[in-house]
Amino acid sequence: MRKVELIPKTFLRAATGYFVARRGLLLVALAALLPVPARLLCAEEPAEPQVYVAVFDFAGSEAVGEQLADRLRLAIRRQKFEVIDRLTTQEVSGPLGVETEAGKAIDLMSNRLGANIGLYGTVRFWGPTVRVDVCIVDLTGESPAVGKCVFSDSTERAVVVIVHQIAETVTDKAVWSPPEYGDEAEPSARQLGRALNANGEFEAGRRGWERPDNVSTFIEPGPPDRGRVLRIRTDLARDPWLAYRRKLMFGQADPAKPPKIAQDSSYHSVAGLEGVHFCSDWIKAEPGKRYWMLADVKGGGGGMFFPKIFIKGFSSQTPAAMDGLPETSLNEMGLTPKQFAALPEARRKKLIEQDAAKNPMRYVRECYRWYLPCRRETRHWQHYAAPFPPRGGLPANVEWLQIQIYAYWPPGTYYFDNVNLYADPRQKAPLPEEKPRTPSLQRGKS
Repeated sequence: MRKVELIPKTFLRAATGYFVARRGLLLVALAALLPVPARLLCAEEPAEPQVYVAVFDFAGSEAVGEQLADRLRLAIRRQKFEVIDRLTTQEVSGPLGVETEAGKAIDLMSNRLGANIGLYGTVRFWGPTVRVDVCIVDLTGESPAVGKCVFSDSTERAVVVIVHQIAETVTDKAVWSPPEYGDEAEPSARQLGRALNANGEFEAGRRGWERPDNVSTFIEPGPPDRGRVLRIRTDLARDPWLAYRRKLMFGQADPAKPPKIAQDSSYHSVAGLEGVHFCSDWIKAEPGKRYWMLADVKGGGGGMFFPKIFIKGFSSQTPAAMDGLPETSLNEMGLTPKQFAALPEARRKKLIEQDAAKNPMRYVRECYRWYLPCRRETRHWQHYAAPFPPRGGLPANVEWLQIQIYAYWPPGTYYFDNVNLYADPRQKAPLPEEKPRTPSLQRGKS
């Protein structure tokens, strides 16, 4: 819900019932500094206007006002506008409420920040409703223009909704929304064909997966209509569980004779700290490829539970991987980290090279991560499916994929079945990698 109130005798443009800030800019007359022939050459192709936006912290609620302003800065930057950063803006002024005289904002924008679009306002709460009164100052025209807008929302994501509304109003462009689960219809079983991983139904026991430890992970008979399933427990005492897992890694314990580990449902349990991973065998990756991840999930403790099916990508082209010996290899050689560090450098390098040739997969390093969210509140079987990467194809440096089933909080028991990875049957050709859109991470590479 948006309401717009235009201040009398202003030059703001109203469109579709709400204020839309013009994208024009006070042009800098650089051509005037050039010799006459150069100015003539430039006259027919003026520079593209640029907008500089200052978002002042909102008044009314300090925490929410600062958070809303910060989110708004990011949303506008994603629209390719230049935005004055938070620290610079806060050095110039504290929060400005909607009642602030426009002259004060204009002075700060013109003389302190060099901005030609300014936003400030007030956040208010009425029960579940969030209301934001915004004043927008436009200095891109011949005369300053000032307008007021009212934005409100009562949903669970009210602040995000309002931020998007304000950003769209200022930039006159729809805010980009990331791909969401359900945007693409799940292919049929016939379209998907054969899974890339082995034994996602767990009917062949542990084939295609790590060996269950029979304390936190089990492959066992499920309901009559499901056959075998994977069961994961997270309500376990953490320290003895970690000690047991460490012994398993070194071959000093037998899963056929697991220890008895006490139940623990506190924040210090396995659920509250590490959680439990259950990993597939390695799957050869194809750069530029898209995939579908499918899984059936049931369980959890009380209330909301949120297990994940991770897909992690790994590369062997990471120089840091050859800096030392993995702990498993040290144990096999009968060396402690201190003993290995005391060896001559040439000897250390030789041992690393020999071990990497013998155990190459110990030297791959994670370089890509995506997960299928399996959020659920009821303890019934639920099917989940989604494609990845969400945009573009798999990065070129990913050589191997691994499925990692992960359960953590709340403490309890989780069940998994039909955990399968497929090539996207709709893909016709390799796709280039799409970089992150967040300006602070990959600016200019949307």
